[in-house]
Amino acid sequence: MLLCETRLCLPERRQPADAMRLPDMLLLTSKGGVMAANVLARSARAASGLSQSDLSSRSGVAGSSLSLIEHGKREPLVTTLDALLRATRHSIVTVPTVRSDAAHIASEISDATEASDDAVAFRRFLQLADNLAAERGATRVGLTLTEPAPTGSGHWDAAIAALCEYRLTSDDLPVPDWVAARTGNPEDSWAPRSSVYDIPADPARVPAAFLRRGILIESATLESV
Repeated sequence: MLLCETRLCLPERRQPADAMRLPDMLLLTSKGGVMAANVLARSARAASGLSQSDLSSRSGVAGSSLSLIEHGKREPLVTTLDALLRATRHSIVTVPTVRSDAAHIASEISDATEASDDAVAFRRFLQLADNLAAERGATRVGLTLTEPAPTGSGHWDAAIAALCEYRLTSDDLPVPDWVAARTGNPEDSWAPRSSVYDIPADPARVPAAFLRRGILIESATLESV
Protein backbone atom coordinates (compact mmCIF):
# COMPACT_ATOMS: atom_id res chain seq x y z
CA MET A 1 0.00 0.00 0.00
CA LEU A 2 1.37 3.40 -0.91
CA LEU A 3 1.32 6.32 1.50
CA CYS A 4 -1.56 8.78 1.17
CA GLU A 5 0.02 11.93 -0.19
CA THR A 6 -0.64 14.24 -3.11
CA ARG A 7 2.34 14.68 -5.38
CA LEU A 8 3.38 16.30 -8.62
CA CYS A 9 5.40 14.42 -11.19
CA LEU A 10 7.49 16.75 -13.27
CA PRO A 11 9.24 16.02 -16.57
CA GLU A 12 13.00 16.12 -16.15
CA ARG A 13 15.06 18.83 -17.86
CA ARG A 14 12.06 20.84 -19.00
CA GLN A 15 11.33 24.34 -17.71
CA PRO A 16 8.44 26.78 -18.28
CA ALA A 17 9.04 28.91 -21.37
CA ASP A 18 7.62 31.95 -19.59
CA ALA A 19 5.50 32.93 -16.62
CA MET A 20 2.24 32.04 -18.34
CA ARG A 21 3.16 28.64 -19.77
CA LEU A 22 4.03 25.34 -18.18
CA PRO A 23 5.33 22.07 -19.63
CA ASP A 24 3.25 18.91 -19.42
CA MET A 25 3.38 17.56 -15.89
CA LEU A 26 1.83 14.78 -13.88
CA LEU A 27 -0.06 14.95 -10.59
CA LEU A 28 -0.28 11.91 -8.37
CA THR A 29 -3.47 12.26 -6.36
CA SER A 30 -4.87 10.33 -3.47
CA LYS A 31 -8.46 9.28 -2.95
CA GLY A 32 -9.86 7.32 -0.07
CA GLY A 33 -6.38 7.07 1.44
CA VAL A 34 -4.79 5.29 -1.53
CA MET A 35 -2.70 6.86 -4.27
CA ALA A 36 -4.15 6.69 -7.75
CA ALA A 37 -1.04 4.95 -9.05
CA ASN A 38 -2.91 3.44 -12.00
CA VAL A 39 -3.97 6.89 -13.21
CA LEU A 40 -0.43 8.17 -12.78
CA ALA A 41 1.11 5.27 -14.70
CA ARG A 42 -1.37 5.58 -17.57
CA SER A 43 -1.03 9.35 -17.73
CA ALA A 44 2.77 9.23 -17.65
CA ARG A 45 2.86 6.72 -20.48
CA ALA A 46 0.27 8.62 -22.54
CA ALA A 47 2.13 11.92 -22.09
CA SER A 48 5.40 10.32 -23.19
CA GLY A 49 3.86 8.65 -26.24
CA LEU A 50 5.20 5.23 -25.23
CA SER A 51 3.42 1.93 -25.76
CA GLN A 52 3.16 -0.53 -22.86
CA SER A 53 5.85 -2.60 -24.55
CA ASP A 54 8.16 0.41 -24.87
CA LEU A 55 7.67 1.42 -21.24
CA SER A 56 8.21 -2.15 -20.08
CA SER A 57 11.52 -2.32 -21.95
CA ARG A 58 12.72 1.04 -20.68
CA SER A 59 11.69 0.55 -17.05
CA GLY A 60 12.45 -3.14 -16.60
CA VAL A 61 8.91 -3.68 -15.30
CA ALA A 62 7.27 -6.74 -16.85
CA GLY A 63 4.56 -5.97 -19.38
CA SER A 64 2.03 -8.10 -17.52
CA SER A 65 2.73 -6.20 -14.28
CA LEU A 66 2.47 -2.86 -16.06
CA SER A 67 -0.92 -3.82 -17.48
CA LEU A 68 -2.20 -4.80 -14.03
CA ILE A 69 -0.91 -1.53 -12.54
CA GLU A 70 -2.53 0.61 -15.25
CA HIS A 71 -5.86 -1.16 -14.77
CA GLY A 72 -5.78 -0.65 -11.00
CA LYS A 73 -5.48 -4.36 -10.26
CA ARG A 74 -2.07 -4.11 -8.62
CA GLU A 75 -0.60 -1.46 -6.32
CA PRO A 76 3.05 -1.01 -7.27
CA LEU A 77 5.92 -0.70 -4.82
CA VAL A 78 7.40 2.79 -4.58
CA THR A 79 10.52 1.52 -6.36
CA THR A 80 8.42 0.13 -9.21
CA LEU A 81 6.48 3.36 -9.59
CA ASP A 82 9.73 5.33 -9.55
CA ALA A 83 11.15 3.12 -12.30
CA LEU A 84 8.07 3.68 -14.46
CA LEU A 85 8.15 7.44 -13.96
CA ARG A 86 11.85 7.77 -14.69
CA ALA A 87 11.40 5.74 -17.86
CA THR A 88 8.91 8.40 -19.01
CA ARG A 89 11.29 11.17 -17.85
CA HIS A 90 9.21 12.23 -14.85
CA SER A 91 9.98 12.61 -11.15
CA ILE A 92 7.86 13.31 -8.04
CA VAL A 93 7.45 16.34 -5.79
CA THR A 94 4.60 17.19 -3.38
CA VAL A 95 1.70 19.64 -3.66
CA PRO A 96 -0.72 20.47 -0.80
CA THR A 97 -4.11 19.09 -1.86
CA VAL A 98 -6.05 15.84 -1.79
CA ARG A 99 -8.79 16.92 -4.20
CA SER A 100 -9.05 14.79 -7.33
CA ASP A 101 -7.15 16.27 -10.26
CA ALA A 102 -8.05 16.45 -13.94
CA ALA A 103 -6.36 13.14 -14.78
CA HIS A 104 -8.13 11.24 -12.01
CA ILE A 105 -11.55 12.58 -12.93
CA ALA A 106 -10.87 12.02 -16.63
CA SER A 107 -10.27 8.37 -15.75
CA GLU A 108 -13.65 8.25 -14.00
CA ILE A 109 -15.33 9.93 -16.97
CA SER A 110 -13.71 7.32 -19.21
CA ASP A 111 -15.18 4.53 -17.07
CA ALA A 112 -18.62 6.16 -17.13
CA THR A 113 -18.45 6.67 -20.89
CA GLU A 114 -17.51 3.04 -21.42
CA ALA A 115 -20.55 2.08 -19.34
CA SER A 116 -22.74 4.51 -21.37
CA ASP A 117 -23.57 6.35 -18.13
CA ASP A 118 -23.81 9.95 -19.32
CA ALA A 119 -25.16 11.22 -15.99
CA VAL A 120 -22.17 9.94 -14.01
CA ALA A 121 -19.73 11.32 -16.57
CA PHE A 122 -21.37 14.73 -16.30
CA ARG A 123 -21.40 14.65 -12.48
CA ARG A 124 -17.69 13.86 -12.38
CA PHE A 125 -17.03 16.71 -14.81
CA LEU A 126 -18.88 19.11 -12.51
CA GLN A 127 -16.86 17.75 -9.59
CA LEU A 128 -13.69 18.77 -11.42
CA ALA A 129 -15.20 22.23 -11.93
CA ASP A 130 -15.81 22.46 -8.17
CA ASN A 131 -12.36 21.12 -7.29
CA LEU A 132 -10.62 23.69 -9.45
CA ALA A 133 -12.77 26.53 -8.14
CA ALA A 134 -12.03 25.52 -4.54
CA GLU A 135 -8.25 25.87 -4.91
CA ARG A 136 -6.19 28.98 -5.52
CA GLY A 137 -2.90 29.85 -7.17
CA ALA A 138 -0.29 27.15 -7.58
CA THR A 139 -2.53 24.50 -6.02
CA ARG A 140 -5.20 25.07 -8.66
CA VAL A 141 -2.53 24.80 -11.32
CA GLY A 142 -1.38 21.59 -9.65
CA LEU A 143 -4.77 19.97 -10.25
CA THR A 144 -4.30 20.46 -13.99
CA LEU A 145 -0.67 19.45 -14.38
CA THR A 146 -1.18 15.78 -15.10
CA GLU A 147 -2.06 15.29 -18.75
CA PRO A 148 -5.11 13.00 -18.65
CA ALA A 149 -5.04 9.83 -20.70
CA PRO A 150 -7.68 9.89 -23.46
CA THR A 151 -11.18 9.17 -22.16
CA GLY A 152 -12.27 7.44 -25.35
CA SER A 153 -14.40 10.45 -26.24
CA GLY A 154 -12.83 13.34 -28.12
CA HIS A 155 -15.65 15.56 -26.91
CA TRP A 156 -14.97 14.84 -23.25
CA ASP A 157 -11.23 15.27 -23.81
CA ALA A 158 -11.89 18.73 -25.25
CA ALA A 159 -14.37 19.59 -22.49
CA ILE A 160 -11.84 18.72 -19.77
CA ALA A 161 -9.20 20.87 -21.44
CA ALA A 162 -11.68 23.72 -21.83
CA LEU A 163 -12.63 23.55 -18.16
CA CYS A 164 -8.99 23.61 -17.05
CA GLU A 165 -8.26 26.59 -19.29
CA TYR A 166 -11.39 28.40 -18.09
CA ARG A 167 -10.57 27.99 -14.40
CA LEU A 168 -6.88 28.85 -14.81
CA THR A 169 -7.26 31.91 -17.01
CA SER A 170 -10.00 33.28 -14.75
CA ASP A 171 -7.23 33.96 -12.21
CA ASP A 172 -4.46 34.67 -14.76
CA LEU A 173 -2.72 31.38 -13.91
CA PRO A 174 -0.31 29.42 -16.16
CA VAL A 175 -1.84 26.93 -18.59
CA PRO A 176 -0.11 23.54 -19.13
CA ASP A 177 0.82 22.69 -22.72
CA TRP A 178 -1.55 19.71 -22.92
CA VAL A 179 -4.54 21.99 -22.30
CA ALA A 180 -3.64 24.27 -25.20
CA ALA A 181 -2.95 21.26 -27.43
CA ARG A 182 -6.48 19.86 -27.06
CA THR A 183 -8.24 22.19 -29.46
CA GLY A 184 -11.43 20.22 -30.07
CA ASN A 185 -13.48 20.94 -33.19
CA PRO A 186 -15.62 24.10 -33.35
CA GLU A 187 -17.30 22.71 -36.47
CA ASP A 188 -18.62 19.74 -34.48
CA SER A 189 -20.58 21.33 -31.63
CA TRP A 190 -21.38 19.04 -28.71
CA ALA A 191 -23.07 19.29 -25.33
CA PRO A 192 -22.96 16.55 -22.67
CA ARG A 193 -26.20 14.83 -21.75
CA SER A 194 -27.00 15.73 -18.16
CA SER A 195 -30.59 14.45 -18.03
CA VAL A 196 -33.52 13.47 -20.22
CA TYR A 197 -34.64 17.10 -20.00
CA ASP A 198 -31.53 18.67 -21.48
CA ILE A 199 -32.05 22.29 -22.56
CA PRO A 200 -29.88 23.48 -25.46
CA ALA A 201 -27.06 25.79 -24.36
CA ASP A 202 -27.08 29.44 -25.41
CA PRO A 203 -23.77 30.02 -27.25
CA ALA A 204 -23.74 33.61 -25.94
CA ARG A 205 -23.42 32.19 -22.41
CA VAL A 206 -20.72 29.64 -23.23
CA PRO A 207 -17.18 30.65 -22.14
CA ALA A 208 -14.71 31.23 -24.98
CA ALA A 209 -12.50 28.32 -23.85
CA PHE A 210 -15.43 25.96 -24.48
CA LEU A 211 -16.93 27.62 -27.55
CA ARG A 212 -13.56 27.62 -29.31
CA ARG A 213 -13.46 23.83 -28.91
CA GLY A 214 -17.05 23.26 -29.98
CA ILE A 215 -18.19 22.39 -26.43
CA LEU A 216 -21.54 23.93 -25.49
CA ILE A 217 -21.61 24.29 -21.71
CA GLU A 218 -22.82 27.55 -20.19
CA SER A 219 -20.73 29.21 -17.47
CA ALA A 220 -23.65 29.01 -15.01
CA THR A 221 -23.61 25.22 -15.33
CA LEU A 222 -20.08 25.15 -13.94
CA GLU A 223 -20.99 26.90 -10.69
CA SER A 224 -21.92 24.96 -7.54
CA VAL A 225 -25.52 25.26 -6.40
